[in-house]
Amino acid sequence: MITIKRMDNARISELDLARAGIVSASQAAPKEHDWLAEFEANGVRYIVSGHAHRGRPYGLDGDILLALQTLFFRAGCPDNNRIRVPPTTLLNMVGLSRSSKDYVRLREGLLRLASVRWEMTARWFGTSMKPESRTASTGLISDLWLDDDVGMEDAVGVQVSVDSLIDVVFTTTFASLIRDGLYQILDGDLMARLGSSPSRALYRCLAAHRIRGDHLAQEMRVNLRDWMVACGLSGRTDAALRSLEASHERLIDEGYLDSVEDEGRGVKRALTYRFRAIAHPELVRELQARGVVSGVAATLSADYPERILPAIRAVEHRVASGWKPRSLSAAIVDAVKSPTKWEYAVQPSTAPQIPPKKRAKRTVAPQADQEQGADPRDTARMLLRVKLNRALSPLAQDALAQLSAEGVTALTTALREKPKDEALRFAVSLLGVPL
Repeated sequence: MITIKRMDNARISELDLARAGIVSASQAAPKEHDWLAEFEANGVRYIVSGHAHRGRPYGLDGDILLALQTLFFRAGCPDNNRIRVPPTTLLNMVGLSRSSKDYVRLREGLLRLASVRWEMTARWFGTSMKPESRTASTGLISDLWLDDDVGMEDAVGVQVSVDSLIDVVFTTTFASLIRDGLYQILDGDLMARLGSSPSRALYRCLAAHRIRGDHLAQEMRVNLRDWMVACGLSGRTDAALRSLEASHERLIDEGYLDSVEDEGRGVKRALTYRFRAIAHPELVRELQARGVVSGVAATLSADYPERILPAIRAVEHRVASGWKPRSLSAAIVDAVKSPTKWEYAVQPSTAPQIPPKKRAKRTVAPQADQEQGADPRDTARMLLRVKLNRALSPLAQDALAQLSAEGVTALTTALREKPKDEALRFAVSLLGVPL
């Protein structure tokens, strides 16, 4: 039975991209080019039909899209919906290196995003208890131009040219949503700390489905099989659940989630998410009064309560001085997210600080590495734990602590690039003790 749910916006919003699971949370490339997904989440029934002749976007593609949205906004949301950006800028923003392999990954991710289109129908009960439904057919990028750099000596694959500019034109609908401030609000600092693409993808999906009218749900219960579909995860339930559990631990440790409960069996197995940050109604009203849509206002008030009033004052001061923003609501959203740019002091938060719960077990996603500020040995330990699905033995921990820097680098590389069994054999031979 579909529960009561109110849908504020009469047209598709960028939140629907995350709600539809267009960018799969899978770490491995999905095999499908066409897919049909039906699932229920937070009282709404979704039917999503997608097509991407380059393959369904996944993993890092969501980070590339977020970087493009950010650059489009920083450029002032040009009327022609177009931005041109050096590939190195995107590589830096999504945490990739400047190796040939990563220039290939960037090119392939951009082409997947440009090729995807989907149709989504959302069905719910309105405030009058009358069933309502809305169908939208849309995409992300209408035009994309890439200069290829094909070197005969490069066997990695076709890479985007280092010396060219990536030329992107968003679809009219998608560009308008960014311009009007109707895009999904995500905590950039949290995204960076999460490290792995699956954890970031789950965060995006939770943040989208959590919005209920003009407030954020503090608790959300989802059927496990439906939730796998919503997140774009396919294959065996136990494998998908292991991926989700690693992301759950990460989001709990970072303070976004308070807890996750796994209950039931078979088709009735369900997950209950409990969130830590809460929306502040008085701040939501302040933002709504200036045109910020309810879902965005609720998210901002939960993530940045100490910034809301200073950001509003900063924007209104510029308006009083004669500045005319293209969109007042979009300017306020930008001000909340960018205190340095708007030159205002952040008020100390008056919200109670809840310390993270202590846990006997900590599972960290395997791509949280030196780029995120972790010690190289910690990175190797995390990767080994994921491969083993348990903690290292005391002997192995001691051996890892005494391993040379070169040895740690070789071990980390093997754990990332080699098949599981081969990587673990290499680890045993390198450390000289059982794992």
